Amino acid sequence: MASVKPILCVGCTVIDFVTISASFPKEDTDERCLDGSWQRGGNASNVSTVLRLLGAKVEFFGMLSKSDGFRVLLDDLQRREIGVQHCPMTDKDPPFSSVIISQDTGSRTIVHCNKNYPYVTWQDFSQIDLNQYGWVHFEARHAKETIKMMRTVQEHNSRHDNSIVISLDFETLYEKNLELCHLSDYVVFSKDLATRQGWRTAQETCKELALVLSSSRPNIICPWGNTGASCLDSSSECSSVPACEPASVVDTLGAGDSFMAGFIYASYVMHCSLPDAVGFANRVAGHKISNYGYDHIAQLNKDKL
Repeated sequence: MASVKPILCVGCTVIDFVTISASFPKEDTDERCLDGSWQRGGNASNVSTVLRLLGAKVEFFGMLSKSDGFRVLLDDLQRREIGVQHCPMTDKDPPFSSVIISQDTGSRTIVHCNKNYPYVTWQDFSQIDLNQYGWVHFEARHAKETIKMMRTVQEHNSRHDNSIVISLDFETLYEKNLELCHLSDYVVFSKDLATRQGWRTAQETCKELALVLSSSRPNIICPWGNTGASCLDSSSECSSVPACEPASVVDTLGAGDSFMAGFIYASYVMHCSLPDAVGFANRVAGHKISNYGYDHIAQLNKDKL
């Protein structure tokens, strides 16, 4: 592990207000919840958390807030030894998400609030010495700035023997973010976005996205909940990998981020093949949803593929 360079995760961190309810509340009613908390959330932020729990060195790069309410997020990042030394800061209040977890089904319902909170820019990113990292992970958002950041990584790779791997978490805004795929080595494409394109399975999603991208095509991975995940490598070899379902589903909040972190860890740190890395990602996601939060992921047996 000592010889493995850190992973840089680029994206958002937000405050999650989590309510655990016996069942999803009926509209226009007043009832008590079973439990509640507020915690650090956001895709890249969660990926950073799970990577640290798996044992990787990781740094988060995103806009941080000077707001008093954001202090708990900064404290948590520091406690988990997730680097934030390159993050710019703003005086604006941070975005937040209201989350309802229904105990009877394990489902999570999220309502986001983002009042024009600034996103990191290419200029911010250009100040980072990329020689420190072996893998850079991006969220598919703010395509104009993210494209420039990804191209900066590619330009760095063209000048160095040890190339940095680029991964992309593609969840929203299909048309606006599609170009980001051409700049990636690995794209994890979400089930929700796939179904909006009319793609009915993980395997179909991998193949259809490959046809759309045609040239400069990355390795494509598509998790599909309890039916498992599919992956398509750069030589068009397609594999389907079964899910690892726990005895009971407790908390699905962050399952996709846990899958993403598991995939990066298996690919980069464990040097797994694409199907084996997807299999490990399924194990991490399955273990995550067996309990609340993320800390129990540290107990996962990483030696078992």
